[in-house]
This record gives sequence, C-alpha cells and structure tokens, in this order.
Amino acid sequence: MAARLEGIFEIIAPPPGDNPDKPLYAVMPLPGYVSYFIGKDREGHACLLVATSEQAGRLASPIRLENLDVQFELRCHLRRNNEAERIGTFTVIRCRSLDKETVRYFLSVCDTIVGMVGDRPEQREVASAVHRLAAIFQKMQKPAVRPVNGLFGELYFIWRSCNPSRAVTAWRVDEMARFDFADGNIRIDVKTAGGRLRSHAFSYEQCNPPPGTIPIVASLFVERSPGGISLRSLIGEIEAGIAAYPDLVLKLHEVVTATLGESLSEALPMAFDFKLADSSLKFYSLREVPAIRGPLPAGVSDVHFKSDVSGLPPLSVESLLDLDAAFGELLASKER
Repeated sequence: MAARLEGIFEIIAPPPGDNPDKPLYAVMPLPGYVSYFIGKDREGHACLLVATSEQAGRLASPIRLENLDVQFELRCHLRRNNEAERIGTFTVIRCRSLDKETVRYFLSVCDTIVGMVGDRPEQREVASAVHRLAAIFQKMQKPAVRPVNGLFGELYFIWRSCNPSRAVTAWRVDEMARFDFADGNIRIDVKTAGGRLRSHAFSYEQCNPPPGTIPIVASLFVERSPGGISLRSLIGEIEAGIAAYPDLVLKLHEVVTATLGESLSEALPMAFDFKLADSSLKFYSLREVPAIRGPLPAGVSDVHFKSDVSGLPPLSVESLLDLDAAFGELLASKER
C-alpha cells in the first residue's frame, strides 16, 4: 500500500493559508478505511490523520522530533477537493521534512501502522503504534552504526530467503546480538566485501560460538551498480513478502533506521548489483575461519580481526540442511 499512499499524497494540493492559527489540512481518504486520511498541511508536509473511537482516559502528550511531530485528538479542519470544509477530531501524524526520500519512508511506515491497528482504532492502540514510529524517527537523528554495504547484504539474505518472515524474526534479535541471525541453534553472520577477496572482519565471540550451536558465515561480494536493485526497492520487496505480519514490517523499519541513522535518505536510493551478490554468495563454518581461539588472556576483551575465508571449502545448502532442517526456510532453495 505504501506506493498507493505516495500516489494519493502526490495529487493533494496544500490548502490555502487563510488563517495560520487554524489547523487546516487538505486530505484524501485512505481507500478501504473510514478512520484514515492522507493529507498535506499549508507547507505541504505529509500527514496521516487518524480518527479514533471515543474513549475516556488520559490524553497522550504531543511528540515533536526533528522530522516528525504528533498531536493527539486535535480538532482539525479538513478540505477535500471542492467539498465543504469538515471539522473533526483526529490524531495528526506529520512528517516535518520535505525531503522526498524521508517522505516516502514516512508514508511506508504509516502504511505499517495502519495495518497494525486496523480500522476504527482505539486511542491507546494508536498511541502505542505512534510511539514506535517516534522511536524509528529518533534513530534517524543519530549517526549510522554500520556501512550501507553490510545492511544490503543482510537485506539481500532476507529477500532471497524461502521464508522471509522467519528470517526477519531471526534478524538482530537485540542490539547486543553477536550474529545477524539467530534461529534455534543456528547462528548466521552476513559478511560483505567490496573487492574480490573474501577478507572479512570477525569478532572473537563469533569465531568462538557457544557449544551446540551451528555458526555460519554468509560471504558475498557487494558493489554499487546503477542498473541494480536499490535499497529502497529491496526493503519494499521484503515488506511485500511479510505484509501479513505488520509487527515484523515495523521491525524491518526499526532495524534499517537504527543501522542507517541520519544517512537514511541518502542511502535508500543506492543501487547494488544483485546478480553479483547471487553468484558470489557462499557459506562457511565459523568454526573453520582462521581466528584467535581458546581463552583470552586475563583483562583482554572486545577482540576483532580480519580473516580471509577464500581458502576454506564452502558449505553446500544440502550439507547445511543435514545439520539443521531450519536452513531450508532461512536459505533460498534456488537462485532468485
């Protein structure tokens, strides 16, 4: 639906600025819903207006961030085409940025919120979803924590998975996770290289995994390519694959924004050579990676190093399935 929201937004003209003190929005209804409008304020900012069922209780406090603000239960004036002005009470979620990529992302996350809370939502349901939205936009004010190439590798792994919802569930289970994916006994870390040498950075903990686990490194080459798939498109395709699980879609956005931070709008249009990623993807056992192993000296911690895995025998999908049948859902059974 995100593309449809964008299409609706594009055809709305901002309302006339006759009274700056009046909360006035030009709107169009969200098809299939009675509680939602897509709108623009006088400055052309994208807004999602949500009508909630009447419910007594404490009113949530307004939210104001660099690129987002939210006002709960605001008395609004709505204008739709040439129809008479309508007055109603709405929660107004507004993107304060006019940057096209940021607006697109805002509309995409709004689509997820609509899917989560459904039509005719209660105030508390909207407030809960909005606070997760605010947390996402707060992350967009922070520096990036990982390179774009690395995020592409992880998203590519999810995109080609036979069961993307399971892959997203296993992805970055918490901020301190040592592996990109954890599912039962399976541990997978995705490593990308920009050249043609499979030299990757590893941590001591990754190469000394807990007993009983199956630790795997997914190694692939990643290069920018004008004719490739953009990060935005890749995220959109993953969204479509997990659309039945709005909470997972929101997790997808949470991890993406936590990774890219303030570089989000710059990174989303970047395109990568997915054919190179397809042809170069190989799996190796982390127990076989050249590494520092065994107990560390007293007082030594946070050990990282680079290792070249190109001399190791890669693991076939069949051999991974023999180790754990769950690989059958996390990996692709054939090229995409």
